[in-house]
Amino acid sequence: MKSVETISFLTYGCKVNQFDTDRISASLSKDFKIIDDNSDSDLCIVNTCTVTNNSDRQVVNDIKRLKRNNPKCKILVTGCLSQTNPESLEQVPEIDYIVDNANKYLISKVISNSTIKKKVVSNIFDINRFDDFKIDQKEKRSRAFLSVQDGCSFRCSFCIIPFARGKSRSMKLDSVIEKINQFAILGYNEVVLSGIHLSSYGLDIDTNLLELLRQIEDSVDIPNIRLSSIDPADTNKDLIQFFSKSKKICPSFHISLQSGSETILQLMKRRYRISKFENIIKLIKENIESSCIGTDVIAGFPGETNDLFKESYDYIQKSLLDYLHVFPYSDRRGTKASIREDKVSEDLKKSRSKALRELGESKKIDFYSKFIGKRLAAISEKNYHARTRNYIDVNMMKKEFVEPGKMMDLIIDRIEDGKAYGRYI
Repeated sequence: MKSVETISFLTYGCKVNQFDTDRISASLSKDFKIIDDNSDSDLCIVNTCTVTNNSDRQVVNDIKRLKRNNPKCKILVTGCLSQTNPESLEQVPEIDYIVDNANKYLISKVISNSTIKKKVVSNIFDINRFDDFKIDQKEKRSRAFLSVQDGCSFRCSFCIIPFARGKSRSMKLDSVIEKINQFAILGYNEVVLSGIHLSSYGLDIDTNLLELLRQIEDSVDIPNIRLSSIDPADTNKDLIQFFSKSKKICPSFHISLQSGSETILQLMKRRYRISKFENIIKLIKENIESSCIGTDVIAGFPGETNDLFKESYDYIQKSLLDYLHVFPYSDRRGTKASIREDKVSEDLKKSRSKALRELGESKKIDFYSKFIGKRLAAISEKNYHARTRNYIDVNMMKKEFVEPGKMMDLIIDRIEDGKAYGRYI
């Protein structure tokens, strides 16, 4: 690619996407200058998410705005949207190049080629191994993200991610240990283990998530290990018992529920029932002091009647959950849910989402309030914030600079307008 000296990034979606961006950036940093300012770069690499229709629209709108503000900038789109629907991206005149998920780690080679193609797309299901890599630089953030698993071999009826990411595949266990120790050498105090379906870690390489965590506990120097998200279907007493005894695993757990209605869970083709989910969060709360548990919830799934929504809402309300990530249902092309005829209206999806978000905010405030006046371990973040080990976002009242990523103790003094305010001690 000619006339490219500076490269910037736009990244959407999950922690795995952020990790992918870090990898791509590192692979390009030796030959190009990586900058933060999209309005001044020669090339912007857009790493997309396609979980919802809204995420698709946001990507295209942002690309159009970026091109207006920086007409000379070439736009290269990669990520999940480029894998599942490259045809739609080809219709966007502002986009110069499309490189799908199957080829994203080859972007450095692609853009170094003087005869770069407009579109580089292949079959994601042909990918059978986890692409390894080296870590040789520290990113500009408080904690390190390490994707140890990619893809998903299950087929929830609403989810397009298997078509965007392919089959489940895992990083080799010794490679995970090596990289976490490298993060320690670079000065990180916390590593977030992430994956498209983290609970599937190791199933393709004759190990499992619990064994990985045991090895991490015994073999790495990082004080904090945080898990991005785990599946209730694969969470058991042995795993929770390990969490309860671990000195490294942060006591915050994101466990995807999706609906509090038994009927809707079955329509979603989820692999667990409400009773299983309930037992898991009770075990965690009983055995792990100060633990925080959050979840994802979809509002307005096809077939969700008023009674079924009430069933879901009532369960979540009485549950031990501490926060919610709420998403209105969105049709995804090629999924079984998208061809159902019993769709919920947009107005109902909005009102149900609003009700669930208000419930989630109330639960979060209740959780935060339990820790007023208590001493908590935390990692400092930018803009005078800190994140406790149990995932409380704390606004620091004294505006003194603390280098992001530093381990500190703090006290929460008050909760106001849904936010925690505290001070370092």
